[in-house]
Order: sequence, then C-alpha cells, then structure tokens
Amino acid sequence: MTPFDRFIEQLRLNLPESAKLVDVLAAQHPDDPFRVMKLLIERNLSTPVRLCHLWADCVGYAYVNPFNVELPSGEGQVPADVARKARAIVLNFLDETATVAMADPLDTRLRASLAKLIGRDVSPVFAHPDEIASIIELHFAGEDQLAGSLQRLCSQLPTLEGGKEINSTQDVAEFVSGEAFAELFNSILLTCFRRKASDIHFEAAADECRVRMRIDGDMSSVLSLPRVVHEALIVRIKVLSNLDVAQNRLPQDGAFEIAFAGKRPAFRVSTMPGLYGEKGVLRLLGSLSDQAAPRLGSLGLSDSTRQALRRAVLHPNGILLVCGPTGSGKTTTLYSCLGELNRPDLNIVTIEDPVEYRVPGFNQHQVNAQIGLHFGHILRGILRQDPDVLLIGEIRDAETARIAAEAALTGHLVLSSLHTNNSLQAITRLIELGVEPYLVAPTIVGVLSQRLVRRICPACKESYSAAPEELEPFFLNVPPGPISLHRGRGCAQCHGTGFQGRVGVHEMLEMSEGLRDLILARASPAKMMEEMKRVGFRSMRYDALKKVLLGWTTIEEVERNTLPEMASWPPAGHETIRLSA
Repeated sequence: MTPFDRFIEQLRLNLPESAKLVDVLAAQHPDDPFRVMKLLIERNLSTPVRLCHLWADCVGYAYVNPFNVELPSGEGQVPADVARKARAIVLNFLDETATVAMADPLDTRLRASLAKLIGRDVSPVFAHPDEIASIIELHFAGEDQLAGSLQRLCSQLPTLEGGKEINSTQDVAEFVSGEAFAELFNSILLTCFRRKASDIHFEAAADECRVRMRIDGDMSSVLSLPRVVHEALIVRIKVLSNLDVAQNRLPQDGAFEIAFAGKRPAFRVSTMPGLYGEKGVLRLLGSLSDQAAPRLGSLGLSDSTRQALRRAVLHPNGILLVCGPTGSGKTTTLYSCLGELNRPDLNIVTIEDPVEYRVPGFNQHQVNAQIGLHFGHILRGILRQDPDVLLIGEIRDAETARIAAEAALTGHLVLSSLHTNNSLQAITRLIELGVEPYLVAPTIVGVLSQRLVRRICPACKESYSAAPEELEPFFLNVPPGPISLHRGRGCAQCHGTGFQGRVGVHEMLEMSEGLRDLILARASPAKMMEEMKRVGFRSMRYDALKKVLLGWTTIEEVERNTLPEMASWPPAGHETIRLSA
C-alpha cells in the first residue's frame, strides 16, 4: 500500500461522515495528497494541522510547522533559490546533523543532494509545501523585497499609464489595483511577520508617507514613501476591511484576514483623520505558529508568583484580575490561566473585543459596539447560560464591574483585565467605578500586574562588568567591585538592537484577611501597601531586577518600564527562577 493509499484510508477512518467525498477526491486527484488536503480544508471538514499529521504518519516522518521554529541564518542554510526548487529548508543544527523540513521527505536523492550542499547529515521531517514556500519568502525576503517593491512603485510615480496624474478617487482606485502597489503592500505585511511586529502604522506627513512598526514594544521606522502613495494605502486597507472608502472625516474600525502559509492571520484595523490625511493602524492578532496561548510555566513567572497565581486560578469562585497597559500581554496571561482549567466538566465562556485566541472547548463571544452588544449586555445573557468560568476581556465601565462582582459572589470564577499601573490600583479602580467595598473585599482573590521588557538577544549576548555606582540606584548594600551583568552587542538577527523578543515582569497581590478588612474600612493605599508587604508582596521592579541578574534583560529596560523601589542585594530567591524551554 502506497503512502497515498494509507492516507486515504486514514481519512475514511477519521472523517467517517465524509468517507464518500474522500473516495471521490482520491479518484479525481490520485497521488496528490496536498490537493486532497486543500479541498477538505476549503469545505471545513478538517484542519491543516490534523491533515498534515495524518500525512506525516503515512510517510513515516514527524510533522513540523516551520513557523514554530527559529530558523538559523548564514552558513549551513540552504540558499533561497535551491530552497524554493527543492521545497526544503533547514530548521536547526545538532552537532553534525541538520534537521530539514521537506515537502517530500521520502526523496532520498534530494536528501543526499542537500546533505552534500549543507555539509552535514540530513534528518528530514515533513512540512506542508505551502508552509515551506511561505517561510522561505519570510526568511529570505523582508527588507530587500520591500526595497525592490518600493523601487518598482516609484518608477510609476507621479503618473499612471498614459502619463495621467494621480489626482482623483478614480485614479487612486486604479493605482491601488496595480501590480506594483499590491506587491508593495504585501511586502509590508511580510516584513511585519518577519520582524514579529505587533502593529503597523501608516502615517501621513506634509510631504511623505511614513510606515512604522512596533517591534518588541518599541516603534521602529521601516520606510518612507512618496506622499501620493498614502491615500492609496488607506484605500487598500479600507477595501480589505469593508470600511467606507468615501468616509475620511470620521474614525473607522474594522478587521481583515489574509491567506498566508495555509493560515489566515487577522489584522484589526483603525483609521483616524489627521492634519495631513488619515492615519491607519493595523494590529496583528495572534501569530503564524500553531501554538495556542502558552502555559503558565513558560511566562517567565518567578516560582512564588506562579504558585500564587495558580492558587487564585484554582479558587472555586471570585475575581482574578490581570493589570497593565495596552500591549503588556494581559490576554496571553489570562488565556494561560484558562489553560489550567480547560477540561470537559467546566463551562468556560469568554467575552472579548476582539477574540484573539480561538480555543476548542471554550464558548467565545465577540463584542459588537455597532449594534449595542457591549461587555455588560453579553455578560448579563451569559449568566443565564449556566457558566462555571468567565473571562471578560476588560472591565471598562461600572455596569461590567458590578455584574462581574455579583457573578463572583454567586459562585462563578471571573477572570478579567484592568488598565492600571500596579496591583493595588486595581482595588481602588474598582471602587472608583462604583463597586462598593463590601463587594470588592470578598470577591477579589488575586491581582497580577505585569509589563513586558525586551529580552537580550541570545545570538549576540555578552557579559560585562557593571560598576557599583551603576547598581546603587537599584540595590541596597551593593558589594564593592564590579558585578557581572549581560547585554546585547547588536547583530543581524536582532537588527542591531541587542534585543530579541520580550519577557514579562510581574507583581502578584494575593488577597489576605487583613487586606479585606482594610478595603471594607476604606483605608488609604499606604495602609493597604503596608499589609501587602507584611504578607510577602514584592513589587514589579523587584521581579525585573531579578531578571537582570539572570541575564534576561538589562538595567536600562528596568528603568524604562518600572517605578523606583530599592531591592536587597542579591534579590532573595533569584536563583530559583527557571525559564521554561
């Protein structure tokens, strides 16, 4: 029996309700498993990941999504033209062996050729050819492709075919539909994926259009375009998001998805009129990997914080809050908490704006302000549908806050987020929203406050000797003599910044009976902070400084992202932190 025959047999077993269709597809596309996969996915009969795993089992090799792997660059990587032709790319190296993702891992001649080219033994794994093609473009293109697209686009400016100037809505629409413009826009999105940006900003100035991206929390200029291109970019974004192209005097919100690597990554869209024209901002929701929200153990939490957070999550009822500014990873942390509870005997319901993670087993609801479907409205309806655990994307108003508190009192576990600067402010914020202290005190079981700081790039990480005077603003009783810390030199992999990725810094307020009494008595924040420290509370800066000593981030990042508070030297328990693989 050939691998294709085994694949069809497995499809019949795994999709019994579609067995007849599987037989028809097998007859129409003999020995073409990828065409059969595509047609089944288009009919929503299975998922790409499930089908890829089935095919990998039939050929006898593991399936690996290359988007879940940090690809090596430089020496040893297959050249781009060879990778495209061979439909193969190196995933990683281990001693003298290279793990290579291949569309056809059974092709022994190709494996031998790749081994000779790479200069190492080849250990093949299977990856879908569409995933390989997309990761090749992502890995080898980026800024070079963007520069080429820009050059081709500029060659068409300031006129279209026939020498006609771009000076009307019809001309803009014609320009947007052109091949060079489509290539430029796609290259911008490709650069966003490649550099793992969270947001893309299209900004109008007096004589240019500026494109910037938020990478690891910091804004970075990507390119400057001629001013005439800006309106075309905004039109393109509006068309993709089904927004009103003719409306440019009022803000608009929308979203769109694009097909990429067999997936459909989504962008949330916002347009806003400005002095020189509309500004458009795209926020990438989720990622291109198959990974769902990470587990609690991989968030960089200290042992004490992780244990306290888990105790709060496993509480039968109450409110658990995660606090921090926009983009601080609150939703990821909330979903990691839900991962501890995701089991068939619980009815887990989420209310979000927008839904960022799609998780099997959860009942997820999207806020729609245009039809009056707000957090409070959905929440009232959900409470009549027998929920066990509620995730409210954000407590924004008095109505939502009061309903959440009442739900916690009636036996539900509620997880939500608040925009506050620290854990204690979450308590006072709820009271300011109109929730009475007699409701806040018994319902809150814990508050986690967090920030994201940039992580030192592992490829160019180096140690250096920090002078005592450099550390004295941050630590008490600094010993004499230099202290060894770490920083990034800057390399091609981190685009010269010395940082790659981010790591969370946290502080966990675990409710005590003394603190409940102080809330009921409407005590001052200073009194409540005294009680918190009495039971072991540690500030966010304390946690950040521990991560400096572990070599995860730098003193400068701590200074930028946390408020001053002196810590002991060395911070107690820093040696117990572990970074999960």
